[in-house]
Amino acid sequence: MLLHTIISPLVVILSIITRSLAEDIFATAPVVSDPVNAPTDDPRGCRGMKFRLRDRLERPFPDKLVGEDYEAVLADQRNGSGSYHVKNEAGPRAATCNSQGLAAGYPCQNVDLLSMLDVDELAAALGESSEDELNDIWGWTDPSSKREFSIVGMYRGTAFVEITDAYNPIYLGALPTKTESSGWRDIKVMANYALIVSEASNHGMQIFDLDRLLTASGSTVWSEDAHYDEFGNAHNIFVNEDSGFAYAVGSNTCAGGLHIIDVNDPMNPTFAGCFAEDGYVHDVQCVIYNGPDTTYSGREICFSSNEDSVAIVDVSVKSDPQILSNIQYNSAQYTHQGWLTEDQAYFIFDDELDEYYGISSKTRTHVMDVRNLRNMLYVGYHNGRTRAIDHNLYVKGDFVYQANYRAGLNVLKIEDMTSATFDEAGYFDIFPNSNSANFNAAWSTFPYHESGVITISGVEQGLFVVKFNSQEETTHPSSAPTSTPSMSPVVVFTPSPVITPTS
Repeated sequence: MLLHTIISPLVVILSIITRSLAEDIFATAPVVSDPVNAPTDDPRGCRGMKFRLRDRLERPFPDKLVGEDYEAVLADQRNGSGSYHVKNEAGPRAATCNSQGLAAGYPCQNVDLLSMLDVDELAAALGESSEDELNDIWGWTDPSSKREFSIVGMYRGTAFVEITDAYNPIYLGALPTKTESSGWRDIKVMANYALIVSEASNHGMQIFDLDRLLTASGSTVWSEDAHYDEFGNAHNIFVNEDSGFAYAVGSNTCAGGLHIIDVNDPMNPTFAGCFAEDGYVHDVQCVIYNGPDTTYSGREICFSSNEDSVAIVDVSVKSDPQILSNIQYNSAQYTHQGWLTEDQAYFIFDDELDEYYGISSKTRTHVMDVRNLRNMLYVGYHNGRTRAIDHNLYVKGDFVYQANYRAGLNVLKIEDMTSATFDEAGYFDIFPNSNSANFNAAWSTFPYHESGVITISGVEQGLFVVKFNSQEETTHPSSAPTSTPSMSPVVVFTPSPVITPTS
């Protein structure tokens, strides 16, 4: 008993010290009298940054596991015979997910590969470099012709690819970064304009007219059409096309909170407001609210992932945003990003570091009950199949499309949000050799193309165009009864030791 009395406090103290050492560069930012002009040397930000830099793969990057070269490799390994043959597929880099759970060399379930372009192919317009890699991805469909395009963030700029023929993507070139290169770039679309931000110093927001892609040919080096310079660097941007406002977050202004921009005229963006009360915001989704809490029907509401909590903010009055609620959850490590269910009743989100720090041995997807905007409740979590880190997720119908780094694309079927219950419906693994908790491979995904194709950005692998073979897709999440108990909200932050993941 005496030994236990001595050791237990020591364990707690060592845990706190270790955690503190790991986070010393992410101290709370100083309070400033002018939040719009917050200092540019704020040490906070995406905590995954330093880990991703540590996990960067040396070139050459992994070979493509599809196409004629891969078929030849298989033939050599199997004495001239192999199960994958390009001639049997729908395109030169296509592969159907077969009964062995492989699409060419990529592990899969209910997801077919339609095509891919590697990192060097996407950077071709920018010239040769040993530093290129991918980050964010978004998409655009021309409303008249229905031609589809993928917009791909890269280290030195932004690439544009037409995927109207998903089996034969056409590389159209790239827009160079505004200032310096950066491994962090984020893109959203307002009407026919791409809005691009970056962690690069003094980058601001690039504005690119996507109509120019309709007449493009060859590998073009594009120039921006307009620029917004009311902030320098920003980690993310969200565009609410229903209201015509953009929200830059994690910038060097507004204490890293919501920097609100009127982009109803995308070529002439104007500063509209600032929300700094809750400090640094890592990612956000803003909607014209039409959910269960009828008090706020028709108002513009933002749901933000704020490093250690989720916050709900009423931004209807841009000059005076009002926080409605903010709660933490037990063992929060880094509240990274999330998305509403289509009925706006629940917020599904990921914590980027709970797998990394060993809080969870499996990929953990969290759920908030936001049916009452002033009384948000933490429902619980779902543990997935692998131990990979979850990075970005998006909801479409009853499905959640997750980019889970080394595990690639993971598709979850929403079963019961009242108990955070999901079933795995499919996956496409772009890093077959490992599902460990490291910062490689699938950065993000875009599931909103009208054709139904899904795009994935692989940091070292490139752009993947895939198709999820869903057996069903409905409009709203189900809330069928379940025997699994829900978890009550917790606001206690539990310190934990740093655990270095192994491969």
